[in-house]
Amino acid sequence: MATIRAASAVLAGMMILCAPLAAEGQASSQRDTLVVPLPEVVVVGTRVPESLRTSPAALTIVSRERFANSRNISLADALGGVPGVLVQSRAGSQDVRLTIRGFGARGSGDRSNVANLRGIRVLTDGVPVTEPDGRTALDLVDLGLADRVEVSRSNASALYGNASGGVVNLSTDLAFPQNYAETRAIGGEYGYHREQGVAGFVVGSSHAVLSLVNSTFDGWRRHSSGSRSLAQFRLAGPISSGTRLGVLLDAVTDISRFPGALTTAELALNPRLANPTYVTRDERRRDRQGRVALTLDRSLAKAQDLALTAFVEPKVLQRSERGSFRDFTRYHLGGSATWRGARTLNPDWSTVLSAGADEAFQDGAILFYSLTPAGKRGTTINADKREAANSAGGFAQAELKWRERWSGRLAARYDVLWYIAEDYVTPTLSAQKRFERWTPKAAITYTAAEHTIYAALGGGVEAPAFNEIDPPPSVPPTALNPLLEPTRSTTYEVGGRGAVPGVLSGALRYDAALYYIDVRNDIVPWNGGSYFFTAGKSRRRGAEAGLEWSPRQTLVLGGSLTVSNNEYVEYVRDDTTFDGNEIAGLPSVIANGSARLKLPGGVSLEGNVENVGECFADDGNHARVPSHTVLGASLGCERSLGDMSVRGFVAGQNLANREYVASAFINGTGGRFYEPGLPRTISGGITLRWK
Repeated sequence: MATIRAASAVLAGMMILCAPLAAEGQASSQRDTLVVPLPEVVVVGTRVPESLRTSPAALTIVSRERFANSRNISLADALGGVPGVLVQSRAGSQDVRLTIRGFGARGSGDRSNVANLRGIRVLTDGVPVTEPDGRTALDLVDLGLADRVEVSRSNASALYGNASGGVVNLSTDLAFPQNYAETRAIGGEYGYHREQGVAGFVVGSSHAVLSLVNSTFDGWRRHSSGSRSLAQFRLAGPISSGTRLGVLLDAVTDISRFPGALTTAELALNPRLANPTYVTRDERRRDRQGRVALTLDRSLAKAQDLALTAFVEPKVLQRSERGSFRDFTRYHLGGSATWRGARTLNPDWSTVLSAGADEAFQDGAILFYSLTPAGKRGTTINADKREAANSAGGFAQAELKWRERWSGRLAARYDVLWYIAEDYVTPTLSAQKRFERWTPKAAITYTAAEHTIYAALGGGVEAPAFNEIDPPPSVPPTALNPLLEPTRSTTYEVGGRGAVPGVLSGALRYDAALYYIDVRNDIVPWNGGSYFFTAGKSRRRGAEAGLEWSPRQTLVLGGSLTVSNNEYVEYVRDDTTFDGNEIAGLPSVIANGSARLKLPGGVSLEGNVENVGECFADDGNHARVPSHTVLGASLGCERSLGDMSVRGFVAGQNLANREYVASAFINGTGGRFYEPGLPRTISGGITLRWK
């Protein structure tokens, strides 16, 4: 109730703040989200920078104004409503389950119990967060410094390699005109508060920004609290004619406790309950990480560009998990080089050639200790191991353009991934495993006026993450599961995007795609994720569409719809056949709708609705996850006071206070499948900015 009163006070203050401006009828200072014709936006999360307008892939850009009036606690605040994307907040904190066209569906369970993604590549300012084995921890992923989030829904393995069924890149704005300072504060129910300070500096032609964040969430379910302190620094500027240097520095310390999944009976009794075993063991995750990255962009002669990246990321990780206390000391380092050259052959024909290579290596020591009855580290060492993974690959891409209307692309990539496991307690368990794979892709694009249509055929590859390759009990003792192989996929895709002016006196933007994906060796968790199998063949078919219509300059109506069919084609496990069953964790329908209204005086109103269809939580299709619909709304206001501006908001999630299942443990044990969604939650925030 105290938080609700605080949010009400923020709302009252906003009304007082904005009333004079409303009376004056001044126009909102917020940018319109709908522009016709389509802007020439350059997307960098596609590995080779290209125009959003003409790219032969399903791409979505989410600008900051779409998630500014939110808790900013996780990617769920930004990616809800993106076609083809399912983002589920687990226990309402920074941990999310992210799925793009079925990739990433297995990312839940005892081996990925908090802040872990699979099958999807995540970058911040073009620098990878995803580890060499395809696992992504979200400790360094924060919306506070992001000016936009780029989402590639098309498989990008032909350029990025392993675990690129989709790509998410958070981009920082380093093009501000003058020095500034900001302080932001957000508060909400269940003990949530977030404080952030941001300072931007302009020195000559160089720009730098520093952000400090502290956040705490007490949790709405038992044993679901978390906190994080994060520092981020970005610098970009020229060091000579045609050469630009970028510096990225990150440091984070955080701790998260996780409540686990519930049974049907527990869910009906009280969704705020936690798995009692998790509570007894105080299952938690504490991470301390740093990251240093350098980027160098060089313009060469004759329309050629070279981009170099190098990074190092030390980590100290601690877990109370699966009956033991675990200490990890790791370092993750790597780099990449990408060359791009354009050439005009004649007035009608031109070419763009690209080539690149990248290398990433992660190594470290692991100590497993006994666990005391209070969930603390014991004195007995049960395991002493080394785990290392290396990913290396190279690609080449050629594009031929005709009169800026037609273009065709061919690309291919070769990847080598290997694992090294050394057991210092039982050396006979030590093992190595190596995966190699060619991944091709071809695409054709036609652009006319403000419309682009494309067709693409491409391959995909995804190796199991290191914490997924422990062998099941039926396999002779070894460090690496000999039954697991990389997931191989083939994607057939057609799509289009564009803008149509004058639709019922308004402007209409659309983004639509059809896809058909054949998958071999789909990686499936079993026994709550304690070990993994592969399904021989599976198939995903879907249609996705996003629309934005602006009947007037101050009103934007938006919506997205994803309809899919996801099934196992050939899958036998323990003498049980699952052929024809639906793939667990993938709903057949996801629909979103929103309305955004800008009023005089810098006032903005937004309402949104999301519907997620039912799915199954197990391969046998016995445990159903019911469909659900949730409502949200926000009120924002912004006012300039000389050299200072003030922005405030009040927002509500799940306004109907509906009880629903937000996520599921795939193939959970003991009937524990269900992770309940956040109840009605009110939050509010204020931002002060000085020029």
